[in-house]
Amino acid sequence: MTHTSTTTDADTLGTATTVGIQLQRIRHFWPLVLLITLGAVIASAVSTYTAEPSYTGRTVLIVSSPGRVPEEDAVMVRGYIDLFNDPAYQARLRDSTDLPPGTTFEARTAAASSMIFVEATAGTDVGAKDAALALATNFRWDVDAVRRAEKDASLDALRSQLDERRRLLTEGADPAYTTQRIIELETLIQQLQGDSTNQLQILQPDAGIAMSEPSMSRNVLVGLLGGLVLGSVAAVLAALFSPTLGTSHDVHTRTGVNPLVEIPRGGSRRKGRARHLGFVRLAARAGHRQVPRPGTLAVASPTRTPATGQVARAIAEFWAGEGERVVLLHADRHTATVQERTAADDAVTVRTALVRDLLDDPDAPLDRERFTHLLRRLRADADLVIVEVPPLTEDSFAHSACVVSDRTVLVLDRRSGRVGPTREAVELLADAELLGAVLVDPRTGSSLVRRLFRRNKRGESLATVRYERIDNLGPDTTTISSNGHHPDRNAATLLSGKPGATP
Repeated sequence: MTHTSTTTDADTLGTATTVGIQLQRIRHFWPLVLLITLGAVIASAVSTYTAEPSYTGRTVLIVSSPGRVPEEDAVMVRGYIDLFNDPAYQARLRDSTDLPPGTTFEARTAAASSMIFVEATAGTDVGAKDAALALATNFRWDVDAVRRAEKDASLDALRSQLDERRRLLTEGADPAYTTQRIIELETLIQQLQGDSTNQLQILQPDAGIAMSEPSMSRNVLVGLLGGLVLGSVAAVLAALFSPTLGTSHDVHTRTGVNPLVEIPRGGSRRKGRARHLGFVRLAARAGHRQVPRPGTLAVASPTRTPATGQVARAIAEFWAGEGERVVLLHADRHTATVQERTAADDAVTVRTALVRDLLDDPDAPLDRERFTHLLRRLRADADLVIVEVPPLTEDSFAHSACVVSDRTVLVLDRRSGRVGPTREAVELLADAELLGAVLVDPRTGSSLVRRLFRRNKRGESLATVRYERIDNLGPDTTTISSNGHHPDRNAATLLSGKPGATP
């Protein structure tokens, strides 16, 4: 398969950012994104509406060490909070405390304070208050357990020494020395009993209860953002595993064909303008550098789709507007009719015909030799012959029509195009001169919309096109109708450019 060396849209695929490719995939699967987003928003709204209010109880602990600056106590408090919020310790604390089901708790402080706020959240106000006090009490006892053990051991040692000195005093020891020692020991015991260094104390057992209700607006916003993210991920995954071809990048990576342009759907003014510009860009690719004049351009698709005829007519109308003599030939033997439309005398003309109407013996099989001879006769008096080829995977003659043409454009339907048939069509075109592929959304909008937007963005009327049907390739005729056109539509006269023929 031969590819041309001109610049196409595929040349930009190598430099396209990954984000841009993903955005194209998300845009293609926007119904999926919308569905998931709506589901997330509805789920958030329902859960918020049915949720019960929650209550948060608070108990305040404090660390106060005599003779030490508050900043040193604040450092100690920070370590206590880290211990309380540690997941492993919280699991242990939960097991050792009788808490209401679903209770959550945490500890925090305010700036560089020596106070610890133990907060517990439960479904009732009483449960939250009791849970906060119970947790603070158990935490206090856990933290002070080691220090209490050391303190009790020191007190026991001092009391033993005090009892020994009192015994010696009763047995006649030196009263002055023994009495002084007894006073020192009693003073140490009193100081140790009153020492609160690094000790947690309950400052406020019930520091208040706060009620909170779920915010509908906040939860819906979170659901919206989460749905968009989840929907976008689902759209990207759907594009990766979908059998359809939704973007030019998919066409290039999954079939190996260079995409020429994407044609969006029509409808609104903006969409119609974008669709028109897409067809113009596509038709410009069939210029003299790519398709020689006189020449033949085949327009084919893997399966039957209205996009094939849309592309063929768009290219024909563009080059007819450029002053070239254009013939639109329908090679699909299953085509029943061809487009025929009259217009003003200053309209550009596209001649259109069915292959079976131009053959000398319509009942004889159409093979490559007969079709080549037919194209040669048409090119004798035409600049460009555009052949609307039957589906490549459904008609055996389609391959021959593409091979004998100078160039071939592969049309892919964005709605129904599949990877399998497209790859099969590409293999069939291995010995044809493939210009590239065009991804088309065949939806053009309603007829009313088309009438409303028959003018371009600047308000300039679009060029009108007259379609004239060629019935046969018989001899010239000089019979001319009142409007200057040949009623018998003889191809030799219509294409010759002689007086009486349409310019």
